[in-house]
Amino acid sequence: MKKIIVLMMLQALLMASELTNAMVEAKRQGRPLMIMVTSKTCVYCKKMKSLTLEDSTVKDSMRDFMFIEVDKNDADTQRFLGKHMNYPPTIFFLSKYKIINRAEGYLSPSNFIPWIDDTKKKLGMASSSVVTQSATSESMNSSISWMYDIPSALDYAKQTGKQVMIFVSSSRSRWSRELESKTLQNSLVLSGLSNFVFVKVEKGDAGLSSYGLNPKSVPTIYFMTSDMRKLVVSKGFFGANDFLKYINYAKSKI
Repeated sequence: MKKIIVLMMLQALLMASELTNAMVEAKRQGRPLMIMVTSKTCVYCKKMKSLTLEDSTVKDSMRDFMFIEVDKNDADTQRFLGKHMNYPPTIFFLSKYKIINRAEGYLSPSNFIPWIDDTKKKLGMASSSVVTQSATSESMNSSISWMYDIPSALDYAKQTGKQVMIFVSSSRSRWSRELESKTLQNSLVLSGLSNFVFVKVEKGDAGLSSYGLNPKSVPTIYFMTSDMRKLVVSKGFFGANDFLKYINYAKSKI
C-alpha cells in the first residue's frame, strides 16, 4: 500500500491511499494532481522535499494542487507514468488523467516555480506566484504530452472529442528513439497531430493485446478513434514528410 504524503498547506485533505485513487479523486474534485516520483536511494529526492517543497513561495504556488509521492518501481507508477523514467525525482502534473507537464531532476525553488506556473497557464488557472527565474521554453514545454495507459487515454479522448495515437516502442530500439525525438518533434507533424491524444506503451504490454493490438516490430504507431476503431497503422521509422501522409490518411478516415 502506497503512503500518501499530504502537504499541510493543501486546503483539502487527500484521503486516497494509492495513485489510482488519487487520480480518481483529483478528477472528481476537478483539481490538478502533482505527483513526485522518487526512489529509496535517491539523495536528490530528499533534497527536493526538504528544500524545494518546503519553501514558502513554492508552498503558496502549490496551494491549488493535490500532491502525492510514489516510488518509481510501484506497479501503478509504471502503469500510468511509464516504466523508463530517466531518473528521480520526476514531478508529473496531471489533469483528468492527462499529463500536462513533467519536470525531471532536482529543481531549486526558483527553478521549480516556473513549472508550476506554466502548468497553471496551460490549465487556464491564475498564477499565484512570482517567478524569480524562468526556465527555458525548450526544456519546460514538452511538445508531446504522453500518456502511458490506454484506458486513460481513451477516456480523455472521449471527453475532448479527439482521436488517439498509440506509439508502441522499445527502450532498446534506436528507431523508436529516432521517431520520437525527430519525426514527432517536427512542427508540421505536431500541427497535424493537434487533434490526437498521445499514448506510449512498450512492446509486449498486456494492455495492447487486450485491445487486439499485437505489433510484430517497433516502432509501430496506431491511429485510432476514441472507440478504438483503427484508422491506419504506421510500421517502422519515417521522416516527417512521409509520416505526414499517414496522419492525413488517418484524418481522412475519421
